[in-house]
Amino acid sequence: MAEVSFGEWLKRQRMGRGLTRDQLAHQIGCAAITLRKIEAEERHPSAQIVERLTEIFNIPLNEKTDFMGFARGDWTKAPSEPRGETPWRDSTRSPRTNVRAPLTSFIGRDKEVADVRAYVSNPDTRLVTLVGPPGIGKTRLSLAVARESLPEFRNGVFFVGLAPLEDQSLVALTIAQTLGFVETPDRSSSEQLKDEIGDKHILVILDNVEHVLDTTAIVVSDLLSACPRLKILTTSREAIRSPGEWLYPVPALQIPTPTDLQSMDMDGLSDFPAITLFAERGRAVRPDFKLNADNVSTVTTICSQLDGLPLAIELIAARVRWMSAQALLSQLTDQLVLSTDGMRAVPARQKKLLNAIGWSYNSLPEKEQTLFRRLAVFAGGWTLEEAQAICSGDGLETDDIPGLLTRLLEKSLVFLQEQAGPARYQMLVTIRQYGREKLSELQETERAQSRHLDFFLNLAEEAEVKLHGSQQPVWLERLEVELEVAALRDLDRVFYRVRGVVERLRHLLRGLHVELV
Repeated sequence: MAEVSFGEWLKRQRMGRGLTRDQLAHQIGCAAITLRKIEAEERHPSAQIVERLTEIFNIPLNEKTDFMGFARGDWTKAPSEPRGETPWRDSTRSPRTNVRAPLTSFIGRDKEVADVRAYVSNPDTRLVTLVGPPGIGKTRLSLAVARESLPEFRNGVFFVGLAPLEDQSLVALTIAQTLGFVETPDRSSSEQLKDEIGDKHILVILDNVEHVLDTTAIVVSDLLSACPRLKILTTSREAIRSPGEWLYPVPALQIPTPTDLQSMDMDGLSDFPAITLFAERGRAVRPDFKLNADNVSTVTTICSQLDGLPLAIELIAARVRWMSAQALLSQLTDQLVLSTDGMRAVPARQKKLLNAIGWSYNSLPEKEQTLFRRLAVFAGGWTLEEAQAICSGDGLETDDIPGLLTRLLEKSLVFLQEQAGPARYQMLVTIRQYGREKLSELQETERAQSRHLDFFLNLAEEAEVKLHGSQQPVWLERLEVELEVAALRDLDRVFYRVRGVVERLRHLLRGLHVELV
């Protein structure tokens, strides 16, 4: 018996060529509903449709009779093994792949998988890059897409891990070796890849390309230009910036708000993947762990403090083996979040959140590392003006800050807050925690805190004057934002002075009868 029915074969051929059902139906000259029924094995194709399919899929003349029988439901004509170079027989084999089966469930990413698969299936999209901060789950998402895309790529789906590479010149060779091509001395790896892939319909996933971006961009561009049916999916902190690239920012897992918790029952929590992931990973290490009315608020707070990052949630949830969710929350320090160990049989960068963020930080140029550390002093976000005033000096010029901040934004280490008014930037809590650790490690904390505090003391003093002039509306709006942020400042030894800034801002606003939310 063939490994697939004719309907399944036809569906694979259509998707493998990047055709929608409507597009193939148009080529055949039939209705899309007719094609759907053929693919679903609800009806057999007419002789005219089969004849047209032999032309579209280049069925050899000596194979047409068997192909007609296979299409019309005669399973005795269906091949049990592929023979020769017959395209329709080859397609009954499972596509080649090195993508392994998952060992744990992939929670809360149905929409993301569907979104990325839509990109990959689009005939006009050849290169897709999943971008996002460390620990967001880019690799897991790419693997899920790879597994579900297997039927669409007749010549295979291949996962190429580039994280271990230290030499950029090895990118093409690593891809070639993963695809199973034998190195030849008379051709470069890039030329061999182009020759061997040719017009084969293949999906290649290039994982963790951020540290080999320059070479990867060249290799990817050359391959896509030379191999018309090749598609490439990459994961990276930032865009490759290769022609034809489509970016897909991978979001954090959704977390319920306090209002959500008040208005839903326990069954409704399944709509929030961050909570579901925590609960499942907790049960994996402690069979009696489950969400209930007593701990759901605590678990939600933990997931919020972890920014909804899948890696952070998985690492921390495993600790419920030794303690309750309430005890875990009380011990959720920066050091615990960053240093909690994960599974042994995973890459080092996935064992700890510290390793995942450190992987990104260590690949930054020196000036970007310096700005990254100094920005960690902001607890509730900042404007460009504030970053320039507080983070410049000692190796960073004021004019350097806009460009460096843009680079950190591109590398998913900083994000832009969605709000009206002047642009404000922020770090995920877990990434900021790492930045604070680096500040302390390099003994730069006091300097950063002092400059931060001086800026906002000066701001409060300036506001006392400006609030009584023509710029009052502008300053009222600014102070309302900064008051909320100032209340989040956690500058340790100088906190009492920060509290004075907060109280001064409150006093100014009360004096003008401004109601604070």
